[in-house]
Amino acid sequence: MANRYSLYAVILFVFLQSLVLAASEWVKLTTPNFELYTSAGEKKGREAILYFEQVRSFFMQASASKRGSDFPVRIIAFRGEKQYEPYRPNDSAIAYYIEGRNRDYIVMRDISIEHFPVAVHEYTHLIVRRAGLKLPPWLNEGLAELYSTLKPAGNKAAVGDIIPGRARQLVSSELIPLDVLTNVDHSSPLYNERDRAGMFYAESWALTHMLYFSPEYRVNFTKFLTAISSGKPMEEACQTAFAKNIREVQRDLGVYLKGQRFYRAVFDVKLDKSAEDPDVTGVSEFESRVLTADLLAVTHKINEALSAYQELAKSNPDSPEVEESLGYLAWQSGDRDAARGHFEHAVATGSKSARVYYDYAMLSRQGSDAVKNALPAFRKALELKPDYAEARLQFGLMLVNTHDYSEAIAQLRQVKNVDGAQAQWYFPALATAYLQTGDKEKAREYAGFAKKWAQTPQQVERADALLRSLETKKVTAQAMQSAAQANEDRPTIRRTEPGAFTVVEQGPAANPFVEKADQMSHVEGIAQRLDCSGKAARFHVLVGKTAMVFAIPDPDRVQIKHSSELKHDFACGGQKPYKVSVDYAVLPDSKTGTAGIVRGLEF
Repeated sequence: MANRYSLYAVILFVFLQSLVLAASEWVKLTTPNFELYTSAGEKKGREAILYFEQVRSFFMQASASKRGSDFPVRIIAFRGEKQYEPYRPNDSAIAYYIEGRNRDYIVMRDISIEHFPVAVHEYTHLIVRRAGLKLPPWLNEGLAELYSTLKPAGNKAAVGDIIPGRARQLVSSELIPLDVLTNVDHSSPLYNERDRAGMFYAESWALTHMLYFSPEYRVNFTKFLTAISSGKPMEEACQTAFAKNIREVQRDLGVYLKGQRFYRAVFDVKLDKSAEDPDVTGVSEFESRVLTADLLAVTHKINEALSAYQELAKSNPDSPEVEESLGYLAWQSGDRDAARGHFEHAVATGSKSARVYYDYAMLSRQGSDAVKNALPAFRKALELKPDYAEARLQFGLMLVNTHDYSEAIAQLRQVKNVDGAQAQWYFPALATAYLQTGDKEKAREYAGFAKKWAQTPQQVERADALLRSLETKKVTAQAMQSAAQANEDRPTIRRTEPGAFTVVEQGPAANPFVEKADQMSHVEGIAQRLDCSGKAARFHVLVGKTAMVFAIPDPDRVQIKHSSELKHDFACGGQKPYKVSVDYAVLPDSKTGTAGIVRGLEF
């Protein structure tokens, strides 16, 4: 048995050594949007990273979405087949794109210029994902094939050239019916089997080329893209965008492929000086070993990656980089607690990664130590990377939830560009923060934006509740102002002699549970359910046609008005429908879905 374990140790050592190139073979080139590691030499590395910067410039100008990544895309370009083999995802891939937990990767077998189109194909998938487009396989691959023809030349870039191999396949094979092609999913033989996938890719490219460039279709291509991305089937999307059914599109495709004229587009390419002149540094043996171990991890070779990290940890026990990588490996494997532990160790040993501080903060937002751990981690992430938009947004959201509204406004207002996914959280948070600081006009403005960008019925309901609350406050303020004016117009009774007094009609007693800082609101509706499963009970009330939820952290601190009761025992669960009036402190909580805290109930 001892000899067997010794043999395993030798095999493991040889395997690990085969994954690591000599430090002198690696070079790192860095631009604002890419970091390229290559063992193919600095000259080829410069050519490759400039090419990718030009491609990115094209996408940023041609795409409606201008939001880039918070971190550079990592490109790993090997010198050839032998070095590339341990990281190859399948037998045919000479380049691929893969999304890691902490960064995006483009991996290339080599930096041969004839393989650049494959790398651009993969980069297109990254752009589509980042733009938030949800495309069916035929259009996702069709766009990737279309953009793979991108050819930068100086300050111009051309796209749309014919792909000879795809064209030959279209000529020699019968077209796939569009109702079949456009319903292919990732499990379909047309997508996965090599002898059938070729035609799928070729026809997807040809159909996309026609819709993108043909004068008859191109003016409405964006409308079509929006319809498809929203989940509409091909037939409906064609009718919406082109006023054609799928059979007419199929006929037009056949005519287009037999035509004598094909189109392409030429765009200006604008690069910053920093993109044209990358920083070039050598790569240490330690860095190259971490690099290749990270690549094993993102390609799901978990055991090999773990072994490599453990070897690195033995020889570098205080390295934050190894702890960072172990954290992401644990997170990838579903162990969030272990990931947070590794990130905590990386932070303690001096990590310089803004992404690690951000991820540590995100994993630490829950629990008793959330404020102690998460808020400082968000601040450190922004200190290391002030333009880290996602970190500033999440920091602002947590400040709202911890009731630090002034600081939340200061942080959120620094986020200059938000996409649709971010807007659904950004605007409600700002509306709440402005409401709590007394700026009702700003609160009303951002509550309107919150409703516009809401993506779920619950988000619409919360925005409506906030707007109703603001309108209630406006009416209440006007009523109070009118009452004050009426009192000013009423004759004043003054004490004229000792012992004289005035009898004053006593109004209802003030609610003793209303706190000084509360922004109070009032609604009336039908009681539906009392949820007692969390730390605070949640009271569900149907207000008109809107379901609202209110928090009851302490039932003994709710003023009850019901048959002279000072306290009422509620049964948890579904309620027998009854009319109820709710006085509540407006304090929306996006995590629990509550509109505020109940201070008084009357029923």
